[in-house]
Amino acid sequence: MGLDSVVTAAVLSCVMKARDGVAVFGIDLPYTEKQVKAHMKDIMAYKLFALAVLAIWLFVQEFSLSSFITLASAVQGFAFLLLARQAGEEGSMRGISRKMLFTYALALCFRLWSTLFYLGYLPVDYSGYFVYQGTDVLTLLVVVNLLSKALQRYPSADEDSFWVSVPIAGALVLGWLVHPNLDNVEHADAAWMSSLWLEAAAFCPQIWMVSRAGRCRSLTAHFVALSFASRCIVALFWLEAYPQLKIMSHIYGEGLVYDFTPGYAVLAAYLLQVLVISDFMFAYLRSARRPQMDSVMEL
Repeated sequence: MGLDSVVTAAVLSCVMKARDGVAVFGIDLPYTEKQVKAHMKDIMAYKLFALAVLAIWLFVQEFSLSSFITLASAVQGFAFLLLARQAGEEGSMRGISRKMLFTYALALCFRLWSTLFYLGYLPVDYSGYFVYQGTDVLTLLVVVNLLSKALQRYPSADEDSFWVSVPIAGALVLGWLVHPNLDNVEHADAAWMSSLWLEAAAFCPQIWMVSRAGRCRSLTAHFVALSFASRCIVALFWLEAYPQLKIMSHIYGEGLVYDFTPGYAVLAAYLLQVLVISDFMFAYLRSARRPQMDSVMEL
């Protein structure tokens, strides 16, 4: 028996045991061995990603609440890798919004503008030294590669009809008007804040495309689901840490008065990101209970 057969058998055994385990709690996942084998590549991709995260964590040898930021960035990068795999296997960019790719690339550029040259918004653990920024840089390279393919062989502009220019303009304006000051450099602080609003805008074209079609490639669905998980992870961090974004408003008597508006704006941006994807997630979870053998997921 070859190594591939051993790994496949081990993964299959784990998945089937997990199915039987959740059945104890009344959760019925009607997957058969044949259906699991049909998605073995997807399962292996998730396992490899989990091992990579574990390896990085062991290398960094530190975990704190701010590590959630790095973890969220890694999950989002993995989501784009799944899109790249789909595009490579199918030789087509059908079902992938180029407006989403462009807007997310813009968001990454704005965030890296802050995190590559300033320290204010980096995780305070060791992952903030190179892992966090490196993950964003690699993700940006994947997104740019996908965008170049989308521009070369895009199926139909009618499918990607969401008017994203207005949300992009709104994101830039909001980021400039209300932003924290952890970098103590206005353009860097505004760029970081704009990246949050741009991320919310980026998912709109993809959700719009999927909702109009009523179906999508399974890896595209996994991409959106992982993006949702990534947004939830980083939102959990800022839900705890947003008071740190306060800025001094004025001096009243012998005390200082702080303005928490930037922190509330950050929470609002992440809440918007979660809300944009949440409707898709309900359809995704319903569809996940209907195992399908092909690469198209009905929503």
